[in-house]
Parts: sequence; C-alpha cells; structure tokens
Amino acid sequence: MILEQTGRGMMFGDASSVGAWKDDPRIELHGPGYSKVVIGEDCADDWEKHLDVITASIADNGGRSCVNASGVWVTRHAEEIAEALAERLSAIVPRAEDDPDALLAPFADASVAERINNMVEGALSEPGARDVTRERRGAERLARREGCAYLLPTVVHCETAEHPLANREFLFPFASVVEVEHHDIPEALGPSLVVTAITEDAALVRRLAQSPLVGRLNVGPVATNFVRWDQPHEGNLFEHLYARRAFHRASAG
Repeated sequence: MILEQTGRGMMFGDASSVGAWKDDPRIELHGPGYSKVVIGEDCADDWEKHLDVITASIADNGGRSCVNASGVWVTRHAEEIAEALAERLSAIVPRAEDDPDALLAPFADASVAERINNMVEGALSEPGARDVTRERRGAERLARREGCAYLLPTVVHCETAEHPLANREFLFPFASVVEVEHHDIPEALGPSLVVTAITEDAALVRRLAQSPLVGRLNVGPVATNFVRWDQPHEGNLFEHLYARRAFHRASAG
C-alpha cells in the first residue's frame, strides 16, 4: 500500500487479508476476485461455441489467480453448461512438475488443501448445489501425488444465486454455474474483479461498464485471465491514481 506519500493505497489479497480495510475509502481493494463469465440472453443458446474460453478462464495457470473465473452466470442452460465444463475439467489430473502437460499446482502443505476441501464439502452439504465433476470422474476432490496434495478441478451447479457456493473463490480451479434473470445482471453478480461478457447486447454491456461492481470488463469471447499491462489493476500500481476504466472488446473474426 502507498499511504504515506499519497494518502491512498491499493491492496491485493483474499477475504481474510483485505477484510480489515473494506470500509476504508483510502484503500482500493483487489481481492478476492470473484471473476466471472457472463453469457447474455442473446448468446445463451450458443454456449457450446464458448466452452474453450470458459474452460481457459477457470483452469489456466492452475486456476489460482483472482482473475481466473470462479463463476459462470447465465440466463438459461446452466445445468447443460455445468455438465459440459465438468466433462472437460475432470480430465485434468495431477502430473509430475516437469510434465509439459501439467495443469494443476500442488499444495506443498497438505493441510491447506484439506482445509479448502472441507470448506467446499461443508457448503455442498447445504441443499441446492451439486458437484458435477465428482460424478464425472468418480473420485474425490482431494488427491495426493509424490508427497504433495492436489485439489482436482471442481464445477458446481448452483440452483440459486443465494447458495453459499454461488459466489465463492478458492485456490484451485473451481467454478459455480448459476442461472439468473437477464434483468438482474450485473447486480446479482456482486463485486467482480473481472467480468467476461459474451454478448452483443449493447444495453447489457452498458450496464456492466457503468457498474461499480465490475473492475475489468471484457466484451466477447476473451478469457478472464487475459492481461494487458497498460490497463488499471494489471501491473502498474500507480494507475489507480487515475480514474480509468479497464475495458477490452474481442476483435471481429
């Protein structure tokens, strides 16, 4: 944080780190990310075309960044989308650290993985959510290999936005798939560091761009973890001194 020189600061971290500063107007908080992919009503029936972008948003770089998607919010087809994502993500398994196909990051301290796993399991015990990936792979989420613990990618279908797992973020590839009404977006999303909006609906794009709940907005099939270092929140800590909106639109073709 840069408080002494400027009177303002920026802080990155999880909920436990940033929570103490959430009511301090001097601090611009980034984290947890709660980043999301949103499929607009106009593109809802074409969701299969965008599975590559959604999968990359969830799983790239081990799924541990605050710009990785932890939610997929749609107006319909939530269950089918969850099943399709589970089929892809359940194929990701622990591999040797020098394996070029390794996509999961290990937990050197197995107790950390165990605590996170217990948090997910505790929330799943409440009605209204289903771990679709577990049904696909037929194995538990917590896995071990060569002395390290891993949390296998997890896709949860939440029946409502009120379920405890509908808007959560964890240190492994985790995403909830949630169905909401078109007119409830973006308010239903809650704070989101990055939103990838797959839509050509100008009114929806305008609502997202104007929302104080959205830190960075990608319009079109752009992974949430796409980075441009010349935009706010993406590497230059002094950019927060200027009121600029981060925005990216996918190029045609």
